Amino acid sequence: MEELGIGLLEQLEQAGYEAYFVGGYVRDKYLDRPVKDIDIATSARPEEVVKLFSRTIPTGLKHGTVTVLAEGETFEVTTFRKESDYGDFRRPDEVEFISELEEDLRRRDFTMNAMAMDRNGVIRDPFGGKADLEAGLLRCVGDPAERFREDALRMLRCVRFASVYGLTIDEATWQAVLERRELLLHVAMERVRVELERMMAGPHPLEGWSLLATSGLLGFTKETLDWSYSAAEGCALPAELGALALLDDAGQRWILLLIMSGREAGRSRELLRKLTFSLKDMERFATAAEFHQWAAGLDWSADMTRECSGLEACSAAELWQLAALQTGVEAACDWLAVMQAMEQKGYPVAAAINLPVRLGREWLDGLRIKELKELALTGGELIAASGRSAGPWVGAAMSRLLRLAAVGRVANTKQELLNEALRMGGGA
Repeated sequence: MEELGIGLLEQLEQAGYEAYFVGGYVRDKYLDRPVKDIDIATSARPEEVVKLFSRTIPTGLKHGTVTVLAEGETFEVTTFRKESDYGDFRRPDEVEFISELEEDLRRRDFTMNAMAMDRNGVIRDPFGGKADLEAGLLRCVGDPAERFREDALRMLRCVRFASVYGLTIDEATWQAVLERRELLLHVAMERVRVELERMMAGPHPLEGWSLLATSGLLGFTKETLDWSYSAAEGCALPAELGALALLDDAGQRWILLLIMSGREAGRSRELLRKLTFSLKDMERFATAAEFHQWAAGLDWSADMTRECSGLEACSAAELWQLAALQTGVEAACDWLAVMQAMEQKGYPVAAAINLPVRLGREWLDGLRIKELKELALTGGELIAASGRSAGPWVGAAMSRLLRLAAVGRVANTKQELLNEALRMGGGA
């Protein structure tokens, strides 16, 4: 991809324009980190970029951005520009195309993102981004209060960058976050979620949540987030969140966060809905948190007698099977992963669930299958055999079949699974 990008720079230069790599590519290249997207800034106007390259998408001509396609890769090519007036505290009301690189870099959020690199690898760094990175410092370009007034989302990006890159936030930049945090009310909840997800997927999620707790930023979102981590005046984080970084799966990190907040499952779903999570993720996270409440509230003695979904007497092993059938194999596996991460970090799980964690390990080892992809029947085959149109019923039926096959209630063969699905009415 990088060679293709260099080729685009050469093409622009040969046509008489200036062109540079900018933004995250330069930052990550300088830090010797893996690079993902490549953005290019150029003196060429959008219409000139469209004429120069054979395959383009007019992504945002008004703001000077054209997406160039080359050998299956995409590159955002944006004209040098100045911006003015930010009526919605997110996007500029006016954009002026200019011919100077430094003026274009001046409008960017942080010094580490305000560097440019030519095709020979020479970095242009008018605002000291390299020095800040060497010092482990995150600093706004120019007046931080003005940068955050232009785009309120930058405050969440500030927290995310500091945690992901292990940086200390410059004092003036941090003060501006505290002064301007009310402007987060103007940011769509979807954008809030995206920043939180990126932070949670990074190497230091606890540090990110500590910054959010200290700043109280999440107390100023468009939708009121009713949980302790969004307290406007800061909050104390549970020590157990130290296990976040031990969980490779970002979804399990969200589950740990929900469990430690002590929320009832219905309230967890409402919170996740406000953060615009997909229905699939909402159910996954909330159901695992619900499983935790269920596990912590049961007497797990092996000879227990308790009415439980029609079963008068359940052994602990049978309870695990029942849990898998009620909440899903995935929820049980996610919960176990979270509990084991807490133990590994040195936070012993509550006494009420020590036994289910131990039994759960044995139960997990004894599962026939653990994931949908291991089922001998596909969703397409189920649709074809049922004669019904595709719809939500397919996912519900496949999840039910996974639960049954995992605990051995149904043999994991195509015919047996199909028979069971049709017996259930195709999952209706």
